[in-house]
Amino acid sequence: METTNFCELFGTNKTQLLTITCLADWRQAKEGSRLFLPPIQRSVVWTNEQVINYWDSLLRGYSAGMMLVHRVKKWGSATSGKGRDADGMTREASEEDFQLFDGQQRMTAVLLGLGKGEMKNSRKLWVDLGTKSTNASGLKFQLRMTSTGQPFGYEPDAPNQRIKLGKRQKKWEEWLKSQDGQPTQGREHAFANVKGGDLIDAKCAIPLSDLCDRLGDKINPDAIIGELSNLRGASERLVREFIFALEKALNTQVILQQVDPEITADQEDYVRFFTRLGQGGTRLTDDELTYSIIKHQYPEIHDRMSDIMFQDGRLAGEVDLVLATLRVAKTKAPWENAHEWEVISRPGPTFVSQLKDMKQVETEFLAMIMQENQAPNLATALKEVRKALSYDEKDRPEGLPAILLARLPRELVDVLILFAFKWGFDEPWQQNVNSILGAFVLHWLLFIYNDAKAAGRAFQHAQKQGWEFTQNSVRELIEEYEKEGEAYFIPREEALRDLRNEVNSGTHILRAWADRFKATDRTDEHKPGEALRVLSSNAELCKRALMWLQRAYIFDQWPNYDPTSDRDEDLPVDLDHIVPNGIFNFHWSGCKNCLQEEVISGNPDNFHSRRGVVGNSIGNLRWLASSDNRMRGKGVYEPLPNNGDLVSNPIDWVELTRNDPKDRPWSKQNIAAFQRLIDLRTLELYEYLLTESGIKNILPTNEEII
Repeated sequence: METTNFCELFGTNKTQLLTITCLADWRQAKEGSRLFLPPIQRSVVWTNEQVINYWDSLLRGYSAGMMLVHRVKKWGSATSGKGRDADGMTREASEEDFQLFDGQQRMTAVLLGLGKGEMKNSRKLWVDLGTKSTNASGLKFQLRMTSTGQPFGYEPDAPNQRIKLGKRQKKWEEWLKSQDGQPTQGREHAFANVKGGDLIDAKCAIPLSDLCDRLGDKINPDAIIGELSNLRGASERLVREFIFALEKALNTQVILQQVDPEITADQEDYVRFFTRLGQGGTRLTDDELTYSIIKHQYPEIHDRMSDIMFQDGRLAGEVDLVLATLRVAKTKAPWENAHEWEVISRPGPTFVSQLKDMKQVETEFLAMIMQENQAPNLATALKEVRKALSYDEKDRPEGLPAILLARLPRELVDVLILFAFKWGFDEPWQQNVNSILGAFVLHWLLFIYNDAKAAGRAFQHAQKQGWEFTQNSVRELIEEYEKEGEAYFIPREEALRDLRNEVNSGTHILRAWADRFKATDRTDEHKPGEALRVLSSNAELCKRALMWLQRAYIFDQWPNYDPTSDRDEDLPVDLDHIVPNGIFNFHWSGCKNCLQEEVISGNPDNFHSRRGVVGNSIGNLRWLASSDNRMRGKGVYEPLPNNGDLVSNPIDWVELTRNDPKDRPWSKQNIAAFQRLIDLRTLELYEYLLTESGIKNILPTNEEII
């Protein structure tokens, strides 16, 4: 079907059939009747596995499914007839154009297979014509995916899962050697230039788009089969089966149904219908739906956010940044007769559906996002927040490494955007803000346990007339967090002496979780030990704390690693036990070979049941390069250069790790040393967090709490 016929596609019929190829051509059309995405549609969310499974269904001859389209509809100035093209950019649309109301993810998957669309610069689909797919993959043919973050592919049988690190590192070494010493532009360069032979565990990988192009050029399938069968590693039988399956798939017919014009004519009904569609397939969260309604009302926001995300980094996802901005706008420009909770709460679908009736909020919100030259705006806020928080060896040694910036909760992002607009980016003022802000964020990441309530309280404070972001205002905020149970009451510096005395008085009897760090717990509601017990044993909190504590080591090892980008890359670092897990957590059936008789005849169940509480806590953990961790195994502890793992008494740890219980059974003294070393290091790490980050400077004193 010719492009010029698309505007008369339906006529009096509500359904039509188009082949996959014809539908893809329509989606990419630049003139005549075009097929856009309506602004209300969310971003691409399908995973590698979902894309591959859809293509597998097409290659098996399964139905492509039904898609819903409608004519471009103008609601006065509400949408101005806009839509997103195949590259994800918002364009003016005419009433001859159509919009794809349902089927976006499938359409994007089809375009990716053809090497087109908005995902083509970050993902690529391949077929391995030399490897028969396994039962584990559930695929008819061995389809593979590569990305900018994983340019050499994912696990063949699990396309969402990265290949084991050792294989990836070996492939990177081979790839760098193949560049003949020429400088490389990193992962993006590799992604754009890898050949089929570079994919890990592939025998004859070919980009699916290459084969689609050949069939699209009407080259005789037998000629294509003959050419491909001569490639190294190719299976003639697989080649023949795949080419005929692909030819059939490209001619699969898609059912297009036109949405009833009565639905598209009513904005409220239109949004409701979109919401109902979102209940099937990959379900929309409330936040995604809220953002979809915003894009429906203000289509230009999508492109502006794409620019901001590209230029200013991903402190958070697009959805969270827009909702944070709207939340701040509500606080800056409250409407008449609004309740406080309405003003400071995170915006939802109901609120944004009424946004056009709240002119003050709407004006403030659009100015914050859309007006590039206005200061302050969202782009400026993101730059300033990142600058204030990011670790720099010389200028911001107490800052947060990128690996930690990528883990900020959405509610904390709301608060950071709020504070940025409150301090107004005044340079002399900002110099005083940086250290306070970093301490506040680290305190939040480690000791706040109700993000939603903590954010609400921050907005409640900040909306007050004359409120400024200062050391005193932050201290007052944390005082309320502790009083109202939104944050743990953490031990003050003066409490550490009593806590160390408690640890040093211990024996080989391991303390239960509830009995650790109790020396400063009081009979009333303030129990500082609770914060240490949680921090030392919660896996996510251990990771966060050590990311900051070992920020210099992580940055020195991987200075270009940036998980706040949109690359699917991972940090080649492991959480390592200083006293290896295999030493203290041996199989209990062999306890007689691992513990001395004096322990076994005493209280062996104590060590059996509580060794994990102590051994898996933060005092026994450190980040270690994965390659070093694999070489170490259960070996003797080796300190990192420049005290990179913050172990102040390495000789004692070396001595303890020499005693593998299977070779030299542990005595009572060994067990006592195991508990003492780990708990003392926990307190050392906590003191470092408290003092070096500046957290102690924003804590209310005990007198203020009382």
